[in-house]
Amino acid sequence: MAVLTIAGLTLREAVRRRTFLGALLMGLLILGLSGLLSLIHTQMRAQVANGVHDAIWYSLNYPLARSIIMALCLFTIRVFGSFFAILLAGGAVSGEIERGLLAVILPKPIPRWQILLGKWIGLNVILAGSVLVWGLIVWASLSMQTHADLSALLLAGLYLTLFPIVICTLTLTLSTVAQRVMGTSLALVISAFSWFDGILNTMGSTFQAAPLHWLANVASVVMPQGCIAWWIKDATDPINYTTGRQDFQFGVSPQFVKGLGPASLHLDALYLIVYIVGVFLIGAILFERRDV
Repeated sequence: MAVLTIAGLTLREAVRRRTFLGALLMGLLILGLSGLLSLIHTQMRAQVANGVHDAIWYSLNYPLARSIIMALCLFTIRVFGSFFAILLAGGAVSGEIERGLLAVILPKPIPRWQILLGKWIGLNVILAGSVLVWGLIVWASLSMQTHADLSALLLAGLYLTLFPIVICTLTLTLSTVAQRVMGTSLALVISAFSWFDGILNTMGSTFQAAPLHWLANVASVVMPQGCIAWWIKDATDPINYTTGRQDFQFGVSPQFVKGLGPASLHLDALYLIVYIVGVFLIGAILFERRDV
């Protein structure tokens, strides 16, 4: 099938460009971040042994340190996955048009939507696979360091794969009409705007500014990253130690779409699916009409 052939070619191109080496280096950095917990643990034990703090202080603050390192690792995976998606998908179509590669494929009796779907599958295999490996690294590292049941991180890792899939879909669609630099820049701007939904929502509540709530809701609909962040939070809450303060929270993403109906309908998940399919179909239509 042409779709699987294009997906395979996309994977081969990623190997040729040493994309997986970049993913490996990112994984090593994430492993290093998770290893900071051992450094913190050693320092805390030394302070207890020297009488600077007592065992109660240790028992209260070590779980907090674990939660902070865990949040840092998950946030880093989200950042790496998002930027990885933009970099890979930014020139997936426009870049090959500019280099004349698609001019060789398009005259063949292969529908353009199959070419786009093949690229979408190939790119997301790379992205989702990378994020899953990074999530496994964090789970294995923190589990070995703490000897605790952190299986909730595995579910969080699955949710994390949705970030690059959403961003890849939008970036790939932009790549069908915009030049590589322009498409990549637009995807970066839209993605950054959607990241601000939590901050805007929190500022709207703090200063009682309705326009900020409106902007937050727009951001969460333009690119539905907020609902994924909530799913990750819900998954990790059982293993997350908090003191009741919000010191390490940049903001709470609005649940605008979910709030439109009963929670049992899972409208946020439905909207996420509709968003991915809808944006891809728009890209397929635009690609079909583009002159190459």
